[in-house]
Formats: sequence, structure tokens, C-alpha cells
Amino acid sequence: MLSALAAPATQALTVNAFVVRQSCVNGDVVAVTLSATVQPNVQVKYRWDFTNNGTLDTTASTNPTVTHRYPDERRITARVVAIMANGTRASDTVTFTTRRCGGGGGGGGADD
Repeated sequence: MLSALAAPATQALTVNAFVVRQSCVNGDVVAVTLSATVQPNVQVKYRWDFTNNGTLDTTASTNPTVTHRYPDERRITARVVAIMANGTRASDTVTFTTRRCGGGGGGGGADD
């Protein structure tokens, strides 16, 4: 007798980008730490486009967390692309406003 067990359906890859923290550096510059998670929880490589202009700014890495410097008080959209070993891709964007760091005073530094 043959079993009628079906193979499990392949779950689509999804990625979720988010801001971890923002810290003022050098006056009007903000160091923004971005990260991402994927579902299902599988090994992927991540690439980031820090300004969502269509150019991937990082090389592929298994580490989802990156830090990039932006001007303060700007509305920014960044994009992450997650890539599985078989080439399957998923992307997500995160839009945020960089914190105010003050002008030329060396920055303060509390995280948002």
C-alpha cells in the first residue's frame, strides 16, 4: 500500500528590515545600525542598499546587521536583499528619520 503523505509545501522567503539604533557622531552625522530577519529561519546572505537607489552597497554577508552613516534630520529609505543558496531572493525596505544631532558640537550620543 502506498502512503498518501504529501511533501511539505515550500514556504516563501520573506525578509524584514528594521533600525536597531541611531547614534550621533561628528556633529551632524548619525551612525544608523540596521538589521534584518528572515522567515523561514534559513541560512541566507544579506546585501544592503543604504539609500534605496537600486545599487547594492554591501557585499553578500551572512551577518544581517550593518552600520551606515547618514546626515542628521533626514528621511531615509534603506533596502535589504536576502539571498538563499539556491538563488531565491526576498527584499524589504525600512524608512526612518535620522535623529537630530545638533550642529558641529561633536554630537551627543544617546541611542533612539
